[in-house]
Amino acid sequence: MDDDALTLLAEARDAGLAVRVAGDRLVVRGPRTGEGLAKRLMASGREVAAALAAEEAAIAWRVEALRPQVPAQGPIPFLVVREVDPAPGSCRSCGEPLQPGARYRCFACVRAAETVLNAVREEAT
Repeated sequence: MDDDALTLLAEARDAGLAVRVAGDRLVVRGPRTGEGLAKRLMASGREVAAALAAEEAAIAWRVEALRPQVPAQGPIPFLVVREVDPAPGSCRSCGEPLQPGARYRCFACVRAAETVLNAVREEAT
């Protein structure tokens, strides 16, 4: 995965930009203050799209690992995708290095946990 594309994506998210792929186009939405960053993303469109695809794959397997851990009722435990003895600076769910600014979980584990918990909430209604 292209580190420059990953850095751009992290900067974009920190700036409040939402980045996705629609068909064969990169779509960037967010505040006008992020316009310069959006242009940089668009200039690296293929690399950013590849990074997004890799992220989605990383999130997908995590969702599969987390879903069985959520009980039908009662408290939800701390969800982990694999048993790890987390070192400082690593994700407490998967053990991979944390991105700057992350405290407990990597981006993929956060997104996977959100996806699973939102699905459970939708099933309950």
